[in-house]
Amino acid sequence: MTTRFALARTLLIGVALIALCGGMQGTLLGVRASLEGFSLDAIGFIMSAYYAGFLLGAWLTPLSMAQVGHIRVFAALSSMASVTILLHATFVEPAWWYLFRLLSGFCFSGLYLVAESWLNAVSSNENRGRYLAAYMFTIALGFIAGQAVVNLWPPNGFEPFILASVILSVAMIPVLLSSIAAPPIEFSEHLHLARFIRATPLGAVAVLIQGMTLGAIMWLTAVLGRELGYSLTASSILVGTLMAGGLAVLIPIGRLSDVQDRRHTLLLLAGAAVVAAFLVPTAAAFGNFWLLAVMLFLVGGAVQPMYSVSISIINDQLSSHQILSASSGIILINGVGGLLGPLLGARAMSLFGSPSLYYFVAALNALLIGFTLYRMRVRPPVASDVPSELTAVVMPTSQVVVANAMDEADSGE
Repeated sequence: MTTRFALARTLLIGVALIALCGGMQGTLLGVRASLEGFSLDAIGFIMSAYYAGFLLGAWLTPLSMAQVGHIRVFAALSSMASVTILLHATFVEPAWWYLFRLLSGFCFSGLYLVAESWLNAVSSNENRGRYLAAYMFTIALGFIAGQAVVNLWPPNGFEPFILASVILSVAMIPVLLSSIAAPPIEFSEHLHLARFIRATPLGAVAVLIQGMTLGAIMWLTAVLGRELGYSLTASSILVGTLMAGGLAVLIPIGRLSDVQDRRHTLLLLAGAAVVAAFLVPTAAAFGNFWLLAVMLFLVGGAVQPMYSVSISIINDQLSSHQILSASSGIILINGVGGLLGPLLGARAMSLFGSPSLYYFVAALNALLIGFTLYRMRVRPPVASDVPSELTAVVMPTSQVVVANAMDEADSGE
């Protein structure tokens, strides 16, 4: 047990470095694109490419692992991702950056997938929930740390790109030296997407809107900061507050969701997101940086837990043999949302001004409130003895972590 715990801790170090690199890269590209004069629409396309690549990686990586093994796939993806980061600084053109961002999403998806496979191998039914929570917190903290590291050098030079590449290369070491092989990734019978949506329409819509909202705010807030005239340091702090808000409320929201109709919790989060997002442009107009940071903290605290609540709503509505196969539908829907969010958010910024990004966020969550109220009218709440415990997931990663989370929640019924 001690050996397995030590191995899990080593894997989490590697995951933290991967997340640090991912968070650093996203902010760096947004700020650098703004400095280079890329249009807001072009920046939105570039940022959305990450999710297209992420979905592609979640689909193709398991096939590659089955053919050549986890270690070779991880090494290949790490090398590709490291090179791709450097290419951003070499070919500073929107079309190239779209391609590089697509490759980055593909690589990071595969890296998370392999790391999660190893973590699954060293965990058991007794400790999987704790390992999962530690894994998700590690990703979140790594992302926040990336906002600090990105400030070590000016964004208009090669140095931050080189540093990101080095960090990712170092992240390879603990995972490649792992002594326990990851098991093959297997899923239960396939649940067709249309059937999945019919079974839990509110869960599907909530996952879609959460993906759109998170994709827009996580990758475009740094651009908003630059458009408002803030420095790279200040812009990265604004991005970091979004993730910090989600971490701060995860446990309280989880407890609240477990003691009441989850749809009420979803309404609370969506309502808070509407109010906080609507106040972001007001704070920006006042020019008060810390007031703006507080509003963004509240937006992050409202938006990020929606993913956990949405998965738990889905878990409540499906039978046990459908839960694991439904994870691919969750990833697909949330990924499509993540792809559309930056595109539409950037378009709103281009047409109505940069702060309108958060009017877009408010509108999305207002739609979620309306649909939730409608579903509450046509479908009664789940009986109090049926709901599973809330799945502690702050942000989406790959099919493995979502499947394990849902399996863990189902096993507690």
